[in-house]
Amino acid sequence: MKPTIAFVIAITCGALNYLSAAEPIAIAHRGLLRHAPENTHAAFAACLELRMGFELDIRTTSDGHLVVIHDDNLVRTTNGPSKSIRNITLAEAKELDAGSWFDAAYANERIPTFEETCELIKNRKYGPTVIALNIKDINLDGERKLIELLDKYGMFEYSFAFDQSEEVSRRLKALDQRLRIGQNVNRGSIKQVLEKNFIDVFLLSDTPTKAEVETLHASGKQVLFNYAGSGPQRRNTQAWRQAYDAGIDGMLTDYPTMALEVWREVRKSDD
Repeated sequence: MKPTIAFVIAITCGALNYLSAAEPIAIAHRGLLRHAPENTHAAFAACLELRMGFELDIRTTSDGHLVVIHDDNLVRTTNGPSKSIRNITLAEAKELDAGSWFDAAYANERIPTFEETCELIKNRKYGPTVIALNIKDINLDGERKLIELLDKYGMFEYSFAFDQSEEVSRRLKALDQRLRIGQNVNRGSIKQVLEKNFIDVFLLSDTPTKAEVETLHASGKQVLFNYAGSGPQRRNTQAWRQAYDAGIDGMLTDYPTMALEVWREVRKSDD
């Protein structure tokens, strides 16, 4: 797959403020969640070694630290009690085992802070990537800390925030215009969202077409296919191939290794 002419022009003219890759990037949902405990450094480090991007979830502890965990409740992914992450301190969170629930081999995994994750990315990133920041629940001080950390670790070009309310999105954007805002967009809403010109990253929920991707690229938008989720319906190789041929920048998926294998086959057949 080659970038479209419109996309190349947009990059050349500086319309896109993110690092573009010639090939789409597989973005692992909560890290390699089928191979390592989700939202842990074991999962994220594996993604970086395999030259993948990843999605992570951000919440706030009772003493104001940004941590990476999907659920508000501790039970599913730690050995903690039925209690909200909002109601424990960072020190208490760090005492929890965030890996044994998945496999005994990960017994030493801990809930990572967002800053620890930024440090991991800085030290282990090998090239173009996409880091999708799913903002679950952070307070006003946490919003400021998020921006400070993205600036400190130079992450604005290859990360974006999504799934937060429009109010939070606008506050974050006001704190720093470099922060890119993502949004899940279905086929019927593309034109409307594009006309508002607030969203930087389109996470398309329908399998993208080449025309849709070219339209969004011409407007300087990053285009991702949000195909996250488990089950056979999310392992549709035809959808993966169509998204690749459409020229997407990346795909959010629970099956990134499988998707990359399919895309390699597509490239070989195109050669």
